[in-house]
Amino acid sequence: MLTRRESRQQAFEFIFEESFNGNEPEEIFRNAGEARDAEISDYARQLLSGVSEHREELDGYISSLLVRRSIHRLSKVVLAALRLAMYEIIYIPDLDPTVSINEAVELTKRFSGKDESGYVNGVLGSFLKKYQSGEIKAQEKAASPEGEAQ
Repeated sequence: MLTRRESRQQAFEFIFEESFNGNEPEEIFRNAGEARDAEISDYARQLLSGVSEHREELDGYISSLLVRRSIHRLSKVVLAALRLAMYEIIYIPDLDPTVSINEAVELTKRFSGKDESGYVNGVLGSFLKKYQSGEIKAQEKAASPEGEAQ
């Protein structure tokens, strides 16, 4: 059984992979199982599926926090780390947000470098302040056509 840290890294790698091929989460899981004979944790599945489902929302938050940069100019490593951490902060309420930020910084250091990890830390620090102050709120689920919440 994978630890939460190992599951997070696995999800990070899947999010990174998804940014190249645009495959749906289930296809990424299937390919990982076939190609790498990987044990895919439930937490990694939850993270990739959640990031995929909320990508537009997460990318909006990222874009709003960037200074003199466009989201399209971020490396795929940085983008994957930001999406992952922001998803955890918003949608995994039992997790200390500083853990998500620290893990995103460590993943960025491991897969990209120290310069970009400082950038990730700064963007996520700004995000957390705005999220905790209520300036940034998770988007509500849309109501179904019948007017009932899904």
